[in-house]
Order: sequence, then structure tokens, then C-alpha cells
Amino acid sequence: MPVVGRLMSIVVKRTRAAALATLRAMAGLAVGIVGVGGVGIATASALVMRGLAGRVTIYNRDGFAARGLALDFMHARPLLTRVEVRGRSLDEVDREDILVITAGHHTKPGESRLDVLHQNIAVMDSVASSIEAGALPRIVLVVTNPLDVMTEYLTRRWHDRDVAVMGTGTALETLRLTDAVARACSVHPRSVHAWVVGEHGDSCVFLLDSAVVGTVPLTEFARQRGVDLTTERLAAIERDVRTAAYQIRDLKGSTAQGIGLTVGGLVNALAYEVGALIPVSRRVADGVCASLPCVLGPDGASEPVWPPMNDTERAAWDRSLEVLADANAALPI
Repeated sequence: MPVVGRLMSIVVKRTRAAALATLRAMAGLAVGIVGVGGVGIATASALVMRGLAGRVTIYNRDGFAARGLALDFMHARPLLTRVEVRGRSLDEVDREDILVITAGHHTKPGESRLDVLHQNIAVMDSVASSIEAGALPRIVLVVTNPLDVMTEYLTRRWHDRDVAVMGTGTALETLRLTDAVARACSVHPRSVHAWVVGEHGDSCVFLLDSAVVGTVPLTEFARQRGVDLTTERLAAIERDVRTAAYQIRDLKGSTAQGIGLTVGGLVNALAYEVGALIPVSRRVADGVCASLPCVLGPDGASEPVWPPMNDTERAAWDRSLEVLADANAALPI
């Protein structure tokens, strides 16, 4: 066989071996989802459609609804990768590699995420008690709002337990920002590196001063390419991203698909694309969880990586943490 042919054969074999290893890893990953609302359904769909887990278990206070949703997925099993989808009540919590908590009240028009704080503390307390009565997972991924406060609550509650607590944080806001900047610059979103940090909420912080396109600072890229990226246009992008969830809520009732796909991306990073740097919510100050870039892997989120901030961004960061510290005063622990 010619040298090129032998090399191609080796490459093909190694590629197949890597693919098989990935499939085996996926088949062994167990992911649970608490809640069968829009976000829970969207999350389950993202995991099942992408084949990210060998077992997906949907938990709900009403076990019938959870089992019905699982059965709905399994009727299309011939179209799916090897996956088992189960539905259970919260009285039947199994040990999961990753448990995604989506249960909780949604905001209504005119409300912010912090306005559902007291309602969702009660929900989270009930969910946490059910998990403790069953089995704690290896990693808990919080989606319930107000996300950073709920993440802090579980961080305090399980500080001495063998479970890594994190929240989806500003991962979705960062996706929205990179997409908006990419469209303005006519490049692919993966070429844009711009972060949103702080609260997953109204006080989130946009780190546009350090944003780059490829390896070029955003403002310099815009100058070279003739993109009219004025201060006013950047402010409009920031405003649109900051209010995106409220815009979607006013149009269709609540967000679901975007966060469901984001959870799928985070599960992929935790289990397979290990080492990905993503802004997620975890403890960043004494008694406060908020979002900073973290390296994701099988142990959850790393210690945060601190990006550079100019004076305006640093002041906004401090304000964001003050908002969360005030909200955390309502926590029972």
C-alpha cells in the first residue's frame, strides 16, 4: 500500500476509535432534569436530539407528567442514538452525573427575575429536600431564577456534601452578545470573543472593552473593515441583549429554546469538550454567586478566571454583586 494510503488508513482507524470512545462515554452519562415546563422540555429535547447522554431522567412533582413526557420521547426511539428516557416523580430521585434544575415560577410582564425570588426559594427548598431524600448528583446545574441567588442557596446548603454546584449564569447572554456583534461585523459568531459577566439578570456586565474578533480588538477590527460600530450602536446591542429574555417573554410567554440549547452546550462541555471556558455562575465573593469565565470539566466549574475590566466595567461589576448580596439576604441559610 502506498505511504499516503497507509497514512489515510491510520487516520480513519483513529477517527473511528475516537468516535467509538465518544459514543461509549455518551452511553454512560446519566443526566436528570427537574421540571416539565417549557425549559425542562427544551432541555430534554436538546440532550436527546444531540445524543449527549445514555440516560435522561425527567423528574417532576407530578410523576405522571414526567412519565408522559418520557414516553413521548421514547416513541421516536428508532430515530435517536442509543438513549433511555425515563420519567419519575421527585420521590424517586436517582444518582445522576449531572442534575439540571429548571423547576420554578416564571416572571410575568413587568417583573424582573428577582421578583420571583421568594416564590422560588420555596420551590428550591422542596426540590433540594427531595434530592437529599434520594441521591445527590455529581454536578448540579441550576437554571431556576433568580439564578445566582438559587445557586448561592444550594452552594450554602450543600457546602459539606460531595456535589459541585453551578448555574448556567451568563452563558446565554454571552451567546446573544457574540451573535449580535458577529452580525454587526459580518463574521462567524465563533470568531467573536466577548463576555457578559455578573448577574444573570438586569445588572449583568458587558465586557466590550476587551472584546476581540479573531485576535483583533473589536474597535480596531471595525475600523479596518469599515464597520460603523459607534458607541451608540454598541449601546443598542447591549440594550437588546440585556432585555432579550423580556422581549421573548412578551412575544411568546417565556424563554425556553435558547436556554435549553445552552444547557445542552454546558453538558457537552462538562462531559466531552472538557476545558471549554464559559461564563457560568459560581461563588465569586464571600456569600455571592455570579458569572465569570470558568473552565468546565467532569468536576464542574473551576475557580473563576478574572477577565480585564476597565473602570466603568469594574464599577458595574461591583454594583452587580451588591444587587445579588442584597437579594441573598432573603435566603433562609
